[in-house]
Amino acid sequence: MTGEVFPNDPWLLSEVLRCYKPHCRYLRELTVQPRGEQATATATFEIPESCYIDATGHLNSVEVNICYNQMLYQTIAVLVRHRASPLFGDWTMDDYWRRQLPDILITRLDSEYRRPIDPRRFYGEFTLDGSQERISTADGTPFTSLDTSFRCWDDEGGQCSGNVRLAIVSAARPLGAVR
Repeated sequence: MTGEVFPNDPWLLSEVLRCYKPHCRYLRELTVQPRGEQATATATFEIPESCYIDATGHLNSVEVNICYNQMLYQTIAVLVRHRASPLFGDWTMDDYWRRQLPDILITRLDSEYRRPIDPRRFYGEFTLDGSQERISTADGTPFTSLDTSFRCWDDEGGQCSGNVRLAIVSAARPLGAVR
């Protein structure tokens, strides 16, 4: 990878995670390295207590999804703030705050768990692999499709990974089926 690395920004992270309940703010720090329309981010997480279930002793798929979302949101916020990606080049921070929750949708999530991960402290990597402009077959509305991947691991060899497809839409118009 080449290019500038944006270190953890505690203020921005706090603002990005504001939409989460305090006990669900798992992302502790994240650095981002953009490469054109692609980017890779590395993260540290801590989940002292599950937000919805008694302790299982390992990271579970619900919390992996929450961690993925937090890496995604922080990565996009960093790219927008630093104007570091042509994909979000015309977005302002006001655009980001307005679009963060209603306009960024997971359309497909596939994950694989190889070894249990200790949720009390673990690491993650988020990669924005590529994008494509698409058209909704429901109403002809254009949207941006993002292909992303992630992986998580801990110091004891725990590991999981996955691929996630996203749609960035306008909240004023539904996504519908894609062609």
